[in-house]
Amino acid sequence: MTDYLADIDPGGLNLVGIFGLLIGGLALFLLGLEFLTGGLKAIAGSRLQSLIGVLTANRFRGMAAGAAVTALLNSSTITTVLMVGFVSAGLMTLAQAVPMIMGANIGSTITAQIIAFDVSKLTPFMLAIGFLLHAFIPRELLRQIGRVVLGLGLLFMGIQLMGEATHPLRTFQPFIDAMQDMRNPFVGIIVGAVFTAIVQSSAATLAIVIALSGQGLMPLEAAIALILGANVGTCGTALLASIGKTAEAVQVGIVHLIFNVVGVVIALFLIPQMAEFVHWISPSHPELQGVARLAAEAPRQVANVHTLFSVANTALLIWFTGPIARLAQFIVPKRAQVAKRDGDPAYLDESSLTVPTLGLQRVRMELTRLGEQVLDIVQRGSQMVSNGTMEEINQMLDRDKETDRLAVEIFQYIGQLSQVQHSEEEGQQLVGYTQVASNLESISGIIGTTLMTVGEQRMTQQIDLLRLRDAATTQFGEAVIRNLAQAIRTIENPDPEAVAQVVDAKAGIEKLAATARQVVLAKLQLADKTDVVTFRLAMDVIEQGRQITQFARAIAKNVGALHSAEA
Repeated sequence: MTDYLADIDPGGLNLVGIFGLLIGGLALFLLGLEFLTGGLKAIAGSRLQSLIGVLTANRFRGMAAGAAVTALLNSSTITTVLMVGFVSAGLMTLAQAVPMIMGANIGSTITAQIIAFDVSKLTPFMLAIGFLLHAFIPRELLRQIGRVVLGLGLLFMGIQLMGEATHPLRTFQPFIDAMQDMRNPFVGIIVGAVFTAIVQSSAATLAIVIALSGQGLMPLEAAIALILGANVGTCGTALLASIGKTAEAVQVGIVHLIFNVVGVVIALFLIPQMAEFVHWISPSHPELQGVARLAAEAPRQVANVHTLFSVANTALLIWFTGPIARLAQFIVPKRAQVAKRDGDPAYLDESSLTVPTLGLQRVRMELTRLGEQVLDIVQRGSQMVSNGTMEEINQMLDRDKETDRLAVEIFQYIGQLSQVQHSEEEGQQLVGYTQVASNLESISGIIGTTLMTVGEQRMTQQIDLLRLRDAATTQFGEAVIRNLAQAIRTIENPDPEAVAQVVDAKAGIEKLAATARQVVLAKLQLADKTDVVTFRLAMDVIEQGRQITQFARAIAKNVGALHSAEA
């Protein structure tokens, strides 16, 4: 690397080489961070939903959940973007999101603590072991662990490259003067905020600060200012994610901004005290001198500053979650709600696409909603076949179109999820949910086409189907609807007993269908054309009921298979 940075210009520095090595190191760091985050999401994804379920009125449990989720995802930005999606979908209130966001800031400090370690001698082994596990081991868990180790190796290599790139700058007076200017907290905060907003990663800012501090190029006071700025800049991603969302979702981004800005304003007047306290709590190496001592002490001091700020800010503002939420609601008032059509998804949100486990949970919730719509269509449609008006039938056809539209939205969301890095188990869930959506769409199609066609023929040819109704035909229709309702409930709650009941109901419903046919035959003499048409329409209705049962059984079997795989 020395040859690469050889003196070739009058100033004694190869500035182009330094810049190239610096951005190359940053690129490696960000790539490593992506590998690390992706691996952690795959390993911990199944635990995220339960962690988010910790949310209660207890703000401290919410804060702990936010810290834990962020530690698992290795990104406070992802956590905050997820909060935007949750609030937008109505899965979480703004009051619940506030302590989660505060906890996310604490969880994000783990990355800084990790990268502050000097593991330069271990980096090659991390790269080799991580690559071997990720590339050649078939077991999913070990592959993802390899991905995490490989990510850590790339991350540390990136920091080392950035450190080597800045090493020659220790004697470059203009750069030294610029770093001294960072002692002005306003300059440091602005630089940190702008850079973090551009790269959309506060961890990248911290990595550069640690690299510069380790070379003795950045005073701790300047590092503190840059870290404070990074905490403001990281709010930009969440605000961008809230564009086009509900007012409640925009309020989440505002809460994040308020929390960090208030903390930065307070810390702005305490930078000397923070530096002194961090010097006191951080490991000291008095046996070293000059740059060697700075290289040993500065990285941990920078990491501790980040942790100190986040913990202190949360400890102070956790008592004001209500006022912070109300201030955000005042800044972004709630807009008049536009009534959603049945075909508009309620739970599918792009923010959850970053974590396949959470995206799959959204799909399950939307499938349950689709199932409830389909069940309502079947219940109404079974009545309209016998006595519905043309206006009612047209309304039902409109409902069927909305259901089809929602099914398409679910298919497209599943398609987007399939493009995201996911585990083999998650891939199986994607396939299973696709089949469930297809079965629900087919049931809706039965009502929207065949049964509604029967209703139209009944009115056109003045057929009386009500005279065929008795205990047997009624029992058959009720059994079909009851079985479908239970199948739909298994989507949300895949209880094995409930699944088994739906699957085993086929034989009983077939017997009821046979009895219903006998009743129809007994009541019709088939002596004239009207009786023949009536018989054909009645047989069509019974057959469609049997098909609905088949699709309900397929739904339960798919859900049961997915539940078994998860267990």
